[in-house]
Amino acid sequence: MQGDFSRTTFDPRKHYSAVLAQQGRVQLDADLNEQGALLLHQLRTTIADLLGPAAAPAVGGGFAIDAVSGRKPQEDLKISAGRLYVDGILLENEADATYWTQPDLPLDPTDPTAQLPQDKPFVVYLRVWERLITALQDPAIREVALGDPGPDTAARAKTVWQVAALPVAATTTADALTEFSTRLAAFRPTGQLRARAKHPPAPSEVRCQLPPDSRFRGPENQLYRIEVHTGGPAWPAGTTNRRRGTLAGATFTWSRENASVVFPIASLHGAVATVTALGRDGKLGLEVGDWVELVDDTIAGHVADDVVLTDPPRPAPRLRQVLAIDAVDLLVTLDRQDGDEDCGLGAHPFLRRWDQRPTAPLADDGALPLVEGVWLDLEDGIQIWFQPGQGAKKGTYRRGDHWLVPARTATGDVLWPQGPDGPAAVDPDGVRYQYAPLAYVNGSTVDPSPRKTFHPLGS
Repeated sequence: MQGDFSRTTFDPRKHYSAVLAQQGRVQLDADLNEQGALLLHQLRTTIADLLGPAAAPAVGGGFAIDAVSGRKPQEDLKISAGRLYVDGILLENEADATYWTQPDLPLDPTDPTAQLPQDKPFVVYLRVWERLITALQDPAIREVALGDPGPDTAARAKTVWQVAALPVAATTTADALTEFSTRLAAFRPTGQLRARAKHPPAPSEVRCQLPPDSRFRGPENQLYRIEVHTGGPAWPAGTTNRRRGTLAGATFTWSRENASVVFPIASLHGAVATVTALGRDGKLGLEVGDWVELVDDTIAGHVADDVVLTDPPRPAPRLRQVLAIDAVDLLVTLDRQDGDEDCGLGAHPFLRRWDQRPTAPLADDGALPLVEGVWLDLEDGIQIWFQPGQGAKKGTYRRGDHWLVPARTATGDVLWPQGPDGPAAVDPDGVRYQYAPLAYVNGSTVDPSPRKTFHPLGS
């Protein structure tokens, strides 16, 4: 999540059961957050072990799928109110909803890609993930007694559920569910990342002595975030730093502040955004030449991309470069290109700053080409290396997947797991998605997916 964290320390493989505070010691955000993660891990694992991958209570169960009265299943679907557990995660739907009115997935009825499949059977499924919510999205989080607008405080993790559809070739419910499970494997990315600051000298340099620039040279501790912007396969080997006319693969962007530097938008007219603030200081501010991402609740709700990865991939919304800043009237002028559309703002819009500073975009979406098998320089000695997972010839990457790289001045290095040959290749830190099939639709028939029903103790 894109919060202002020092680092994240929870690792289920260490089998810790609690974080124990000691008297007179410094309190760290990472310790408090790890305690919460430990409890959630234990609770959700226990529930999943008892109930299985998907289960609903016999009384109060929800997320049953049916056709909306008077409409075909291909036009709209009803989602019943109630509770459901998916991989131990509690999902709650307070009121009956429909495919088009579900709260966590804003859909545009005029968008062809949002339509339910019309000419093929399909599986209706549930996608579950967690999203960071700050006082920008929920003003009630902010304590007004601290002033107006007052200091920023803690953020929240929100459980997001989204009902989606996947066309299938199967003509029976059992076969459709098998096909869904098989194709689900294709959604999972296979790309991994390695990171370092200290590194061996080049062949032309003196052995047994690290070059002076072979360390983290930043002035303060940072939490770098490397995030996939457009999903898909890696770019072809040997991609050079020049603008491409056609997107040729996945792209990435990075931030030294875990992408937590944002600027709320009051209005947007063409390429000129009026923001409510320009940051607390120069470190957390905005400068001409910065690259920013326009985000609102609709865009944030569509980060998940459950499609079989294609080549070329579907580009994400283009990053914009800051051309001018009016600090008096809080105006930020962004670049435009042919094909950029003026679109209305959704709820809670803001600009998110990313910290790469190329002289020109290296891909059509304004991000950096994701090339495997080479060390890529970020800044101040930080280097990253993308590589395919074990057994894969080329890695695939999913929009929103990210890695967190803590950099520390005390050691001049990054905190990163080590393998026998140096920095280890690791899977993304997130986003972590869980799935559950809800129904199979074939023509006018809606066949609910079989799921476990349980009777809570005492009911």
